[in-house]
Amino acid sequence: MNDELLPRRIERIRQVAAQRLAGLTVALEHVHDPHNVSAVLRSAEGFGLSAVHVIWPEGRLELNKAVTQGCHKWLDVRRYRDSLSCLEPLRAAGFRLCGADPKEGAKDLRDLDFSKPTALIFGSEHHGLSPQARELCDDAFAIRMRGFSQSFNISVAAAICLFWGAERRREALGRASDLTEAEIEALQRTWIERELASKRRET
Repeated sequence: MNDELLPRRIERIRQVAAQRLAGLTVALEHVHDPHNVSAVLRSAEGFGLSAVHVIWPEGRLELNKAVTQGCHKWLDVRRYRDSLSCLEPLRAAGFRLCGADPKEGAKDLRDLDFSKPTALIFGSEHHGLSPQARELCDDAFAIRMRGFSQSFNISVAAAICLFWGAERRREALGRASDLTEAEIEALQRTWIERELASKRRET
């Protein structure tokens, strides 16, 4: 089966799978602009996350393919109709829920403990996190700003946070991935099969 793919491509798949993180994830609550959702997905995949959770109550989630550049093929993108159905299972799975919320008393991003499974929750572009999401979160955090601007665009903020969180998690683990060897091998097989199916459709 693997003979149908270039050895170089197979090696790249193996390298990427061996750096995947399941213990850091991101949830987007009512982020209205598909461009922003698409940009966050691209950042999440680029920094090696396994899954992204999107709370999108109505209609079809249309990604901007020019922005995603196909990254959604390598992510587990999960969609939910409401915040409760997204956040409660994450907590039950052992994730600490950390909401991006620059309120008084919010922790500095750099003070979050990424050695433990962490879900970073981002709210809508205009209103931030909903009251329900704020109530469900274990921590509120913010990016320290040093200029006159008091906030970043959601996709920029998420990229900063995911880069920081992914690096701190790998540093705490002492390795590139928090997956077991068996999980990495299973992921490699899934991706190779997906690539083969895509190649067959093209021919």
